[in-house]
Amino acid sequence: MKDLLERDSQVKEVQTVREAGYDRHPYGLIATYQTGARVLFQFVVTSAEGDKFSEPEQIIEGDSAPAPVTVPDVFEGGKTSLANVDQHLTALVLNSGSREVQSAEAFSAREARGAVPYGAKITFHDTSRVYVYVVHALPAGRSDWPRGGEFDVPAAV
Repeated sequence: MKDLLERDSQVKEVQTVREAGYDRHPYGLIATYQTGARVLFQFVVTSAEGDKFSEPEQIIEGDSAPAPVTVPDVFEGGKTSLANVDQHLTALVLNSGSREVQSAEAFSAREARGAVPYGAKITFHDTSRVYVYVVHALPAGRSDWPRGGEFDVPAAV
């Protein structure tokens, strides 16, 4: 995910949460977009059905990678739109060419919104899933991540 974001022209910088000194969620990335807005993503993974951690991972691929999709512009009205950010993220995954990826869904595009409004669910052919949650979003010029209020982010920063 870090590599996909780093190669995108809309993203200025990507750090792991560890590199950034953020310790509330141990697995995540912080993306700084060209507007200066910063988004903190948390990653939660579910294993493949029947996965045995004592054995090597079984890579399962589909016949082909998912069909390419249009990568949306994350900027809207001079700000970084969080709905566009999660759709941008899913487009990068779908366009990655990985035959392991079965599907990717942006939370903001769901008909029924869940408790976490922005993020993505990536499903792999082996039935494992990666959930990417938008934990915090800061406008340009702010660097102080709030304590608390996780997942309660504005629509744009």
